[in-house]
Amino acid sequence: MFPNAERYNHSTEYANKLVDRIGQTPAWIALRIGVTEKRMRYILAGSRTIKGDTTEILMSYAEQFCLESLAAEAKAAKDRARSKAATPASDV
Repeated sequence: MFPNAERYNHSTEYANKLVDRIGQTPAWIALRIGVTEKRMRYILAGSRTIKGDTTEILMSYAEQFCLESLAAEAKAAKDRARSKAATPASDV
């Protein structure tokens, strides 16, 4: 997997889809991609409200790439587990 900023998709829906694919808590993900839990919550919500003032929050391409990398690894781990479960044990 290589970075390609032409695929930048800052949408909240895409961020939530990636988190679902990763299958871990936002706190776990935040720790691994180097952001705070609060930043992760803002990305997933798409905004933050402070003193009644709402600001749109978009993930950066670097954050997106980190999430995509974690999602790809989660898929690879599931595929390895499926492959291992489908391989019959040899009779020794």
